[in-house]
Amino acid sequence: MPFKKKKFRNRLEARLDDLASQTEELRQQVVDRAPGVRDSLVDMLPDKDQLRDLRDDLFDRLPDGVADKVPDKVKPKKRSKLKRVAFLGVLTGAGAAAFAAVKGKGQTPPPPEPFPAPPTPAASADVTAPKPAKKAPAKKP
Repeated sequence: MPFKKKKFRNRLEARLDDLASQTEELRQQVVDRAPGVRDSLVDMLPDKDQLRDLRDDLFDRLPDGVADKVPDKVKPKKRSKLKRVAFLGVLTGAGAAAFAAVKGKGQTPPPPEPFPAPPTPAASADVTAPKPAKKAPAKKP
């Protein structure tokens, strides 16, 4: 028998029981938090388009000899970047137009302001233009 004193053995068993209960509590906490952690990890993963872009960039960096040996089914299809940019532009424009339309429905434009009236001339001021002076006829010798 390795343990001759019962007190020592009882203390060790009590410690083991405490550790076992703590382990069970921690396991339960992990089980409770697992769905939230899984969801946050899934949200951090790149989407399909990001993965395709990464694949295309990595394939472009390969030396020509290696790129030729890659199977055709793994090689990226040539997609025009101009088409992607144009699609994103159209999508963004449509979203902005929809937002403006929705926001504009609830508001009515203010009525236009009338033009200011021209100032009235003073009664004592003469507004007629001066007449040009007549020239004297030239003298004959």
